[in-house]
Amino acid sequence: AGFVAEEIPSPGDCAFVAMHGAKIEYLASQALLDRVVFNGYRDGTWDVWVCNLDGSNITQITNNTAVEQGPKWSPDGSRIAFERQWPGQDREVMVVNADGSGVKALTNNTDMDGFPSWSPVALSIVFYSDREGNQEVYTMYDDGSMVTNLTNNAASDAYPSWSPDATDPDIAFSSDRDANWEIYRMENDGSNQTRLTTNAREDYLPAWDPQGAQIAWESRLAGGGDPEVFVMSATGGNPRPFSQTQYDDRRPAWSSDGNYIALNSNRAPGGGTQDIWLQMTEHPFARFRVTDHAAAELGPHLGSPTVQVERVLIGPSGSDWGGFDPIWPSAHAGVCAYNAEGYAGFVRIGIRPADVGSLEVTPYDSPGEQLVGVLVEADEVVNLREDAGRGRQAVTWYFGDPGPGAAILYFNADTGKLVSVLTVEDSAYPAAAGRPVLTQRLEGEALVVEGSFSAVFDAQGNRVAADASAVTISAEGGVASAE
Repeated sequence: AGFVAEEIPSPGDCAFVAMHGAKIEYLASQALLDRVVFNGYRDGTWDVWVCNLDGSNITQITNNTAVEQGPKWSPDGSRIAFERQWPGQDREVMVVNADGSGVKALTNNTDMDGFPSWSPVALSIVFYSDREGNQEVYTMYDDGSMVTNLTNNAASDAYPSWSPDATDPDIAFSSDRDANWEIYRMENDGSNQTRLTTNAREDYLPAWDPQGAQIAWESRLAGGGDPEVFVMSATGGNPRPFSQTQYDDRRPAWSSDGNYIALNSNRAPGGGTQDIWLQMTEHPFARFRVTDHAAAELGPHLGSPTVQVERVLIGPSGSDWGGFDPIWPSAHAGVCAYNAEGYAGFVRIGIRPADVGSLEVTPYDSPGEQLVGVLVEADEVVNLREDAGRGRQAVTWYFGDPGPGAAILYFNADTGKLVSVLTVEDSAYPAAAGRPVLTQRLEGEALVVEGSFSAVFDAQGNRVAADASAVTISAEGGVASAE
């Protein structure tokens, strides 16, 4: 009762909704997110399983006594390629529909065939086989026909991965042709085979990012040791460690948006069983556990996006994506930003429960095309806290005690981020007087706000000025000056 969700007019790419009038105890965001396909041992044999990014909705795709590993989504998410080995027999490349129906063998011989990877348009599959006496990289059509040897080398060539370029994709693979296992790249007809890594470590299992600009791979010290995931440019430049733990981190796979790398790791407290984890590809490189089972879960691959709960912004303990705590257990007011992909950010307005009845959140029109203004009024506004992203601490604007009775929030219209806050001097703004008397004007692309302000805050929550009468905010939203 009394709850209000009101659109805040925006000239930019983001839409804004102010929520207030009642205690908000649950607010979630939905988005198109990848599903995870992997091979798990949870029923006593290695089978293919699928789950959401947070480990929910886990589904068994295959169920038999064979060893089934290395599953890969087709680009459209309709099929899964994997390798199967019945007891006492050789490995074969298989394909199955995403719901577990229509399983079919693409290879059928007495040799080892494995580690399939789909071409970007799903018409071909690359894999490796020892059918000619040693491990080589091959391609075939998705019905198993037109098998072609691409590497034809006396050394071992294995673990191929197709780049995402739909017009002229390359293939990355591993080879020990130069004394130890390194990552190589070649064109899709096998020509121009080029070495990308040069080190004393053993390098395996290359995986392309969705733009084809970077490659992640598994690397370990020669002769054994702790495996880690590394990342480099797709031409071999700027190699750098990615996982950097004392545990075994293996078999990387990128998310469809490039924001995460999935891997299997025993990094849970105490080590032990391998589970599926996600790690952010940008700072702060936060890690999230996907599966949590006594049996091992290996070889993740991400794809086949479905609508899922992306994260819980407000809610009960443990309800956030991956079983973490949400940003806040409850809120009395907030402003949520959305872009074309869905949720873009949330600013919680901190007030005392006794002041809920005095709270008003209304649009505050600002000239120009870059800023969105929101006026927050209450007997006392305690603070503001903005979601800085998964794995990051919220940014906080502290107002002191007592807090102001009014504050104007300026958001970047394109990013949805809170970029400046002006608290209005209470003596110049009695609660019964209505809106504060302020003027706004454009000077070039900058916004100049004149009035009586007790404090001026920047995008990081820093108090940059007090007792100001004129504040200039740049087109991007930063506080350019306050006097």
